[in-house]
Amino acid sequence: MGDIQLTKSGPDKFDMVEAIKNEWIPFIKRYEMALIELESNFKILDLEWNATYGYSPIEHIKTRLKNPTSLIRKMEDRNVIFNQEEISKMITDIAGMRIVTGFIDDVYMMVDHIKQRKDLRVVQIKDYIENPKPSGYRGVHVIVESQVILSNTVVWVPAEIQIRTLSMDFWASLEHKLQYKYKNNDGQIPDKDKKLLHDVAESSFENDIKMSKLRKKLLASQHI
Repeated sequence: MGDIQLTKSGPDKFDMVEAIKNEWIPFIKRYEMALIELESNFKILDLEWNATYGYSPIEHIKTRLKNPTSLIRKMEDRNVIFNQEEISKMITDIAGMRIVTGFIDDVYMMVDHIKQRKDLRVVQIKDYIENPKPSGYRGVHVIVESQVILSNTVVWVPAEIQIRTLSMDFWASLEHKLQYKYKNNDGQIPDKDKKLLHDVAESSFENDIKMSKLRKKLLASQHI
């Protein structure tokens, strides 16, 4: 199937969903392989840190592969043509992994670790802790290329690693559900409620800062 400009509706869109499901299996499978590799590597890391230091910054890990409908929606938003090379270059979050930590310092510890890994190439870092989104969302997004070793070659697959604290993750998960509910009703969250969401995010972040300060104080008192 050649390059196709997306339309908002009509048979082309249906055909593209079917193509991704059926004709693009090798292309999509590489992203699935990258997720398996990423999840396995960071679970091993979690085990190692717990065994060696008795502590790991990783609270939990979650992965997701963007489904064909979501992928096409993003192609529409970014005006990306229906071409595998173009999609791979322009849409970097087909494969996504979320790492949730306990403390803000642990978020940056994970970022530093990712920078040092030989099986990952860091493409871009988006720091939404230092520069939160207008909604109040915080976290660090690291766009990487993940090494996948196949039977006869090595490929580097784009992926997005989101790193945030438990508090940031809790807020983001509920905010996403609220946004989804309003989208289903063809509406927008009222401005006063957006303000409330933002205020909750700020309050949550203040608690993150307090917990980080308390942690440093307790560690210092133990001379660690």
